[in-house]
Amino acid sequence: MTTPLLQIALDYISLPKALVMAYQVAPEVDIIEIGTPLCKAAGLEAIRAVREICPDKLILADLKTPDVGGLEAAMAFDAGADMMTVIGGAALATVEQAYSVARKRGKEMLMELTGVRDILARATEWRKIGVDRIVYHREWDAQSAGREWTEADKDIIRKLINMGYRVTITGGMTLDLLPFFADLPVSVLICGRGIREAAEPRAAAHQMRMALADLWSKSASNLSSSNASTPNSSFADLSAKAVRWGVSGMGLSLVIDGRECPGCDSPLRFCLGTQIEIQCPGDLRSDDVIRGLGQIITANGVFGRVSENAFFLDPSQLGDLSRNRVIDLLNATGTALRNLGYPVDTNAGIKAANQVLGIS
Repeated sequence: MTTPLLQIALDYISLPKALVMAYQVAPEVDIIEIGTPLCKAAGLEAIRAVREICPDKLILADLKTPDVGGLEAAMAFDAGADMMTVIGGAALATVEQAYSVARKRGKEMLMELTGVRDILARATEWRKIGVDRIVYHREWDAQSAGREWTEADKDIIRKLINMGYRVTITGGMTLDLLPFFADLPVSVLICGRGIREAAEPRAAAHQMRMALADLWSKSASNLSSSNASTPNSSFADLSAKAVRWGVSGMGLSLVIDGRECPGCDSPLRFCLGTQIEIQCPGDLRSDDVIRGLGQIITANGVFGRVSENAFFLDPSQLGDLSRNRVIDLLNATGTALRNLGYPVDTNAGIKAANQVLGIS
């Protein structure tokens, strides 16, 4: 089970104080969040300023966008953010527009669950759009009112992960609370006040990072082999990597130019999420490829149209995700393209995917 990334939440209203904290803890965290209060107090300048002093860190703008999703996503990304959030109460059109801009830019959009009552129903709608990142949290005001984390929270988080989401958890995160979540393959844990209000913030961040690595490595060693094929966010990411390698091995080109990409295992990788966008080979059009895939694959959301000349594959939508299903997806893609008159080296693609999946 992969160790979650550590995210610091800069929930300040003073930009100078936020910048001091960002610079201080940057070596110990993976993601720096421009918190909602700071976004409102300092605007896009907060993103630009943090990007300037932390050029190599992932930056999330917690805009909690309620409307004009495409515009606000573009504004955040233009200012230097790698990720932005849309509030769960936003219309599906807003979610779709923000997600579309993020995908085109090679960035990420996360759904923020503040105020959402029927979480799983809404998450199902977002997943159909393609969204695969979600923030599950215990709100500030709820914490003040005495709300504690419960097994019911963990049950919802597990269900979100099984739907193919990479889940970020936040809300009063402390060292003492980490063991409660250590059996969950979550992607990111956010710590705000636990780091910011510590006597030595960098030391507190370091301690949190070490605790994450220790707890999640122990949880991974306790997993039985029967759980190895359970669809979770970690295996969904691995499957997406296998498909990227597989389609490249088949001789196809990804939409994103990866020549300067730092690699599939880097948090700064160009390909984010589990959707793999692929250029249609030769003179083929995406509608033709999609029709061909539709004759072989029946699961919803596994493939779709990106543009006239590009289509996507999303292995996380295969349902009972397993290594065999990933290989089946590559076989289906090769068959569909060959039926359309375009030769691909499916065997080479499967060999490349097997290397990623650890199959000799």
